[in-house]
Amino acid sequence: MTSSHDDALQSEGDGTAGSYEERELQAITEEDCFTLLGSQDFGRLAVVRDGQPEIFPVNYALDGRTVVIRTQPGVKLSYAALARVAFEVEDINPERREGWVVVVKGVGEDITGAIDPWSEHARSRAVRPWVSGAHECHIAIARPVVSGRRLRGPTPLPS
Repeated sequence: MTSSHDDALQSEGDGTAGSYEERELQAITEEDCFTLLGSQDFGRLAVVRDGQPEIFPVNYALDGRTVVIRTQPGVKLSYAALARVAFEVEDINPERREGWVVVVKGVGEDITGAIDPWSEHARSRAVRPWVSGAHECHIAIARPVVSGRRLRGPTPLPS
């Protein structure tokens, strides 16, 4: 997988964490991708609106292997429902030029008013919005395809 994420993670080193040649881009296993997704609560949701991609910062929770996003009515909800979406979470240390990125791809589902047990359980996840206001709508990305990359410097030699 080559993407802009790889490009960002492969930027040249300045000697603080090893040179570019000593750095290693590693694929993250699916299981580890879900573990990393579960360790965060902030990511970016990408939708297509009028043929153009748009990316929104969102708060989320992981319910098993389902990403649950809590939001306000509007563009995200309108364009994510029953549409192909992408979702990204990352943890990057710019000083060390190390970190990871996980990308989730799937179909967004508006589960706001759904009364089935799965939707009710997903909505019960504690998604705490960082922005004030009513966030009573829920988008789920169930059965996603996940992939991830990690950039690490060389392992220091024992002293």
